[in-house]
Amino acid sequence: MAEVFTKPSRRITNMIAKELRLIVKDKVALFLIFLLPAALIGMLYFTTQESGMSGIEMGGGGGFGGGDSGTTDVEDIDVENPDIENVTEESDSDVVLGIIDLDTTRMYDGEDLSTNYTETLRQFVKELIPYNNTDEAFQDLYDQEILGYVVIPDGFEKNLTLNEPTFVYVHMDATAMLDQSTVLGVVQAATITFRASKLWIRSEVFPSLIIEFTPDGGYVESMFGGFIVVFSSYLGIAMTSAQSIVGDTPLRRMLLTPTNRLEVIVAKVLAYVVIGFFQSLLLIALWIVVFGLQLNTGFESVVIIMSLTSLTGSTTGILISSVAGSRLQANQMFLFVLFGTIILSGFFIDVGVLDEILPMNQGLGLLIDTGFKGLTLIDAGSRVLRLVAFSIFAILASTFIFSKKPTLG
Repeated sequence: MAEVFTKPSRRITNMIAKELRLIVKDKVALFLIFLLPAALIGMLYFTTQESGMSGIEMGGGGGFGGGDSGTTDVEDIDVENPDIENVTEESDSDVVLGIIDLDTTRMYDGEDLSTNYTETLRQFVKELIPYNNTDEAFQDLYDQEILGYVVIPDGFEKNLTLNEPTFVYVHMDATAMLDQSTVLGVVQAATITFRASKLWIRSEVFPSLIIEFTPDGGYVESMFGGFIVVFSSYLGIAMTSAQSIVGDTPLRRMLLTPTNRLEVIVAKVLAYVVIGFFQSLLLIALWIVVFGLQLNTGFESVVIIMSLTSLTGSTTGILISSVAGSRLQANQMFLFVLFGTIILSGFFIDVGVLDEILPMNQGLGLLIDTGFKGLTLIDAGSRVLRLVAFSIFAILASTFIFSKKPTLG
């Protein structure tokens, strides 16, 4: 009886070993899995060096109000102040911002300038939330309750009255790249309107950007490097595993044995996960070492994240291979998945609800939540569960489709 129960595990182990031997012998596959992603990191390094964007520091939890500053109490903003000029009608914007008015100076011959700037900004957003200290605003930015917050520093009115350079500090989330231009556009529009209402011609007020939640290191290297790491881990494995079933001649003979289709799918998935694990080690090591990054989580957490991403890439490729009737069809399907994944990655455009479903989006979000924002894997457990659920679904779907095919093509 014991022998009956050990046979399936032995068959799976043998198939994993067979698959790994085939991959190791395939030099092109090894090149695509390991050297191509490394080449992408090298291209990013070359580009940042040549463009002069290497090592640009934009926040990373430091700076003004970057989570390390002390608590500063201010007066609640009186939104009923009769001196405020309503220069525009209520905005139809979807932007929610925070505002912290730290200005205590009073030198201007007229209405309070910091309060007037606050009410001008209110006209351009859906909601402007006043905060009593920077810690509260920073926490809401962390929790994505707001897209950013503006700090009006002490001396704002004094500097404007004395015609000295005056800054407002705009804090934005580094992990929400699509929202950064929106927030900056809103603040700039409010600043221009504020100046125009006073008939000021010169740029008396300057928005100063502070980008939060970036690892120690370059901003460009962190964001685009993270995308390349997840992209390579997911699609690098998917590209190779897309050829793992269709046209596999030894597999045809193996199916004449008591091996069932689920064992075949599981063995192939596990074999490519092993490859993906070593690929993840290479990618992460290159990303961190080449750009001198210090992620806000442990190295082992990032390896687990990338291994999960490789798991979904493996199951995606095997699902393609089980559907395809020939190697040509598998290549064509992979190209469709490749371009679709890039477009729907959520890195360049907002994709709505798909951002909560697609595997690469979850892998990228998981890396951002842990490596950038410092969450633990338990804190980001919902994304982990989605990656695992997608992998299980893809395995079951591949098994079902594979079991219905009379031949392997």
